[in-house]
Amino acid sequence: MPYRLAALTIPYARDGLTRRRAYAGIHRAGFTHVGLYDRHDEGPLWPDGADAAAARAAVQPVLDAGLQVDHKSHGGVTSDPGEPERFLKAIELAAESGVPALVCWGPYEYPADGFPDSPKSGPAWQAEVDGFYAAFEPGVRAAEDAGVLLLPKPHTGVGKHGAALRELHDRFQSPAVGVCYDTGNVHYYEGLDPVEDIAPVAALCRQLIMKDHVGPRGAPVFRTPGDGDIDHQAVLAKLAAAGFDGTLTNERVDVDGAEAIDVELGRARRHMLAVAAAAFGESSGA
Repeated sequence: MPYRLAALTIPYARDGLTRRRAYAGIHRAGFTHVGLYDRHDEGPLWPDGADAAAARAAVQPVLDAGLQVDHKSHGGVTSDPGEPERFLKAIELAAESGVPALVCWGPYEYPADGFPDSPKSGPAWQAEVDGFYAAFEPGVRAAEDAGVLLLPKPHTGVGKHGAALRELHDRFQSPAVGVCYDTGNVHYYEGLDPVEDIAPVAALCRQLIMKDHVGPRGAPVFRTPGDGDIDHQAVLAKLAAAGFDGTLTNERVDVDGAEAIDVELGRARRHMLAVAAAAFGESSGA
């Protein structure tokens, strides 16, 4: 298969569950790969001051659970005090601990309570955009040296949709910069159909976050993959035609409680396998 299936630990983190419980549930649901996430109650995966040994120790429970690391969600890259240094440190620790990729995004385009009608604008917003590029560029060079893949994804602002992601990618022309396309974010934040919007980056996409969303732009309703408005099979058909070779990732499921999350993740995986098989012309094995 030209793809692998991963699950982020986000549903477990939002339910107050530990990383180890998340890894066990993800393995039980049948996924082979995991996306690492900082916002568990036990704190960031790599706290301030973590060295290479600590980074490797933090990743070891993934391997102990019978999973492989697909990526870590780094979060926003900004020029805020300490953030450029944190980005460079994350790249260093990723290389040291065998984390192949960092998913990241730029500054959020809206002030508090401004979404969806009142985006930032003018010189202040441009300064945030310029600050992102000033912080991201040394990260690209560090990632090239370290062998770590940076995967910007749409989260408003810089890289907010397919055309913007293409512009970001082409600005650097680096083997260390790919694209993570998040269907739910494009649908929710921008009100765009991912089936059409993915076209500019289909050949660059290294990860597809199969996040389902219901309703118009700004409606805060996300569902387990297959239960929302997004035609992921059609999105995957575009990727298949472009020669996709990467990761299909589940970020959210629409339930609470450890056991329920486990079961729902299994259902999400079966749906992901089925639509991927149809798009890539294979037997799903689900």
